[in-house]
Amino acid sequence: MKQPRSADQVEAVKEAILENALDIIVKHGLDGLTMRALAARVNMTAPNLYNYYSGKDEIYLSLVVKGFGMLRDELRAAFDRHSDSLERARAMMEAYLEFGMQRPRYYDIMFTLSTPKYRDYLGTDYEALSEKEYLISMEIVDLVVKAVTGLTGTGADDQTILPRVVQVWSLLHGMVSLHNSDVISYVVEDVNSIYQKTVREIVENASALLDTARTG
Repeated sequence: MKQPRSADQVEAVKEAILENALDIIVKHGLDGLTMRALAARVNMTAPNLYNYYSGKDEIYLSLVVKGFGMLRDELRAAFDRHSDSLERARAMMEAYLEFGMQRPRYYDIMFTLSTPKYRDYLGTDYEALSEKEYLISMEIVDLVVKAVTGLTGTGADDQTILPRVVQVWSLLHGMVSLHNSDVISYVVEDVNSIYQKTVREIVENASALLDTARTG
């Protein structure tokens, strides 16, 4: 008689399913992820996949939950390493860039590809799982706002802070995208030093920009 898998073995199989699904989504889009195609990659029958996941939506949402969880943990670690507000902001931006450039597949499904978001799952069987990803992403926003507030003191409100957060986020997203597409290497050789300089300049100018927005 075949012995049932241990809890560790089950988790290893689920992780292999997720990693192969991630490859398919990045290469072929979410529409390209089918249980049959995924089963072939993990040497499993399609019906057997349903012993681990209820379908492609649960697989996709499990991936984005994992991705946002990793990003949150890395940003929080950067936040906690520094008491100085400028160093904290710099470390968090560097952590964001590092996440995007070292985990490009996760970054793509989280921020680049046109994939379903929380509102798309409202009223469905997957609303609760999608809400988990949404709540993690909001933890990230709260952490970033807290870091920016540390640069300005308590005088700035959300109407001042959030537009600047979006501006910086857009810049960092562009930096990640140019790096991951390898386009930027055709323009400059030492990309990392330029990115480090850019982050330093953002931090140095952050307080002045927020002061201008608050008084302007």
